[in-house]
Amino acid sequence: MKERFFHSMIREICLEMDIKMENLSYNWILQLTKDGKTRHITNYLFDINPQATGTIVSDKYATYEVLKSQNVPVIEHRMIMNPLVWGEFIPNQGIWSDIISEFSKYGTLVVKPNNASEGTGIKLCHSLKETEMAIQKLFHERAENVSICPYYDIQTEYRTFYLNGEILLIYGKTKPFVIGDGQSSLLALVKALNLPDKPIVEDNLNNLDMAYIPKEGEKVEITWKHNLSGGAKPILLEKGELYQKIEDLAKKAGKAMNMNFTTIDIIHTTDDKLYVMEMNSGVCADIFAQTVEGGYDIIKDIYRKAIKTMFE
Repeated sequence: MKERFFHSMIREICLEMDIKMENLSYNWILQLTKDGKTRHITNYLFDINPQATGTIVSDKYATYEVLKSQNVPVIEHRMIMNPLVWGEFIPNQGIWSDIISEFSKYGTLVVKPNNASEGTGIKLCHSLKETEMAIQKLFHERAENVSICPYYDIQTEYRTFYLNGEILLIYGKTKPFVIGDGQSSLLALVKALNLPDKPIVEDNLNNLDMAYIPKEGEKVEITWKHNLSGGAKPILLEKGELYQKIEDLAKKAGKAMNMNFTTIDIIHTTDDKLYVMEMNSGVCADIFAQTVEGGYDIIKDIYRKAIKTMFE
């Protein structure tokens, strides 16, 4: 069986650092041993963060509550509990009064599983009907909790890599798009993009009329989401005023959450404001490492520093 890209990179680092690496539990666990110390990596989770903090970060609403409590700019979230799972915690008026109130306040809502990753299951809703259908679908798929938040008009979404109070990397994400030629269908134009073979791509394309023929020069965005797994392109952010502002916010968020190693996603809105969107306890960078010039060495250096910290 071919070794996963991430595992191959970690193995390479371990060889260079004289660390013994073993694959356990059907390759789910990487066990690293050096100088009598043993550490573990599981599915991009490094043995470096406090367990409670890692659990909080994997929960979108919990992350929002912690950051908001410490005055970190963060996008608004409201958690909607699945009545079939958490009925005892739901008031007698049920869940829909809160949903209607949120929609009336913002006019457009983003509905997502509270523990979503790679943009899976996230829906942009322009009506109460769409909102209800999205929430019911997630409940039917056994989501215990759903987060709803207002739609922010995002200029660019940035991913920052945070390790022990320092920002090691910031890159922006450009949403996938096609330019019409007046002859080709959207289906033909999208095929030429060679989008990743990921569930999020199929989900995004289901929202498009693939038979539509864009006019010559017409720009059509494939999705409103910025996920690399959905076809967005990473672009390194150069040092400057914006870099400094994003760096400062990411450091503030990492410290507030008591994380040691994490990626922090920050949005830059069209009205020139910055908000933390989410944090990730699993530090995944496969697509960046494989598509950006020099990206492999950048990510390898970040992982090397994280592994060094694990053994200090």
